[in-house]
Amino acid sequence: ITRYEAFLDSLKGSRMNKDKKKEVYIPGTMSSSPMEGRTLYFPYLSDASYTIAAVCRSFGINAESLPMQTQEDLDLARKYTSSRECFPMIATTGSFLKKLMDPETDPAKVSFFMPDHNGPCRFGQYNRFQRVLFDRLGFNKTEIIAPSNDDSYESISGGHGSEFRLNCWKGFVAFDIIRKLKQERKPYEIVPGTTERVYQQALNDLCNSLENKARDLTDTLAKIAYDFTQIPLLNGKRKPVVAVVGEIFMRDNHFCSAQIVHRLEKFGAETWIAPFAEWLSYSTIRYTRDSKWKGDFKGVIKSKLQEYFQERHASKIIKPFHGLFDEDKEVAVKDMLNACGPYVHRHYDGDPALNLGTSAILADRGISGIANILPFTCMPGTLVASVSDQLRKDKNNIPYVSIAYDGQEDSSIDLRLQAFMHQAYQYAEEKGLNDPSTQAIHNHVHQP
Repeated sequence: ITRYEAFLDSLKGSRMNKDKKKEVYIPGTMSSSPMEGRTLYFPYLSDASYTIAAVCRSFGINAESLPMQTQEDLDLARKYTSSRECFPMIATTGSFLKKLMDPETDPAKVSFFMPDHNGPCRFGQYNRFQRVLFDRLGFNKTEIIAPSNDDSYESISGGHGSEFRLNCWKGFVAFDIIRKLKQERKPYEIVPGTTERVYQQALNDLCNSLENKARDLTDTLAKIAYDFTQIPLLNGKRKPVVAVVGEIFMRDNHFCSAQIVHRLEKFGAETWIAPFAEWLSYSTIRYTRDSKWKGDFKGVIKSKLQEYFQERHASKIIKPFHGLFDEDKEVAVKDMLNACGPYVHRHYDGDPALNLGTSAILADRGISGIANILPFTCMPGTLVASVSDQLRKDKNNIPYVSIAYDGQEDSSIDLRLQAFMHQAYQYAEEKGLNDPSTQAIHNHVHQP
């Protein structure tokens, strides 16, 4: 932070006193729950950002999701960063600055969501840098909401506690299923664009239900399930299934992942992405573990209750979709942590344990390749890439590619993915993974 302060002294936005010898520094606020009279903005991570904003509104918190990042966001952020930062931090900082610099925005009525994190990752430093930057640019009245994973992010609820977190959980689980339905159908749709239209309507229906405190969620999900079965699909061989793993922000964000899902689909893949809800499951497991380490008996009980209710409600949400997606590729977080041992310790907090555990399990469940996306210079991502060759060898030389991305478009990405998909097709053919019978979604779809 000291280095960033020195760097930011040179910015035109720095506010100096009259003798220009001493900086006038009025720090803004960082808290775990939003203040009244403000709009809480979530940085776009994936379409899951819209679901949590809807849940906030259902509890009287004025909340919105910022749109997906663009090149304009990156260009703005790079004016105030040194290009040595983690790419997700640059992307989210650009989104925040663009909102603050909008003439129609009152910085004193804005809160930005940027959670804290105590793992071995720069993620925990994002909100600190952004706080310093906002203050130096004169946005000291803008608030940063930074709940901690120490309590599984429950403090953002502003006093609504378990009910708020439970509804967020319902939204994330439902969103994950909707995204799975989309990804399993899009490569086989007869009319291009049909799946995307059904998906967008489903996302809108889900957010409306969550904003109504999920009172009609069961009926909403039943309607969504039916709508997806009406998409006409092609018969024939199943395309190679590629698991997209990696840093959660980049993995789930099309713009910040170099459009890796779209590129893989263009080259003939069916893609699979780990559920966003796994991070909430993981934070609950860590809450239990940390409470045990600290001798916090109440924390252990609370976390176990969280886990029980999460699993109970997840099973109810998934019920209308049984048979409509490849359930064999659902991996429990506990199983991920048990499977990552040969490559990284289960208590290495953050993405690596989930990434490697998921990859190890799915490699035995009929996928044809693994695409790992990571921010350029990311320490946890580099750790994963460093042991990926051993994982590949352990799993029958399954095709594996790591893409380190920092927002700079590179023609070599397409070349690498094309070569990777050639290997994935060969692997699927050798292992018999492209048999039409493996395409589970054809059991419950509308055929032309």
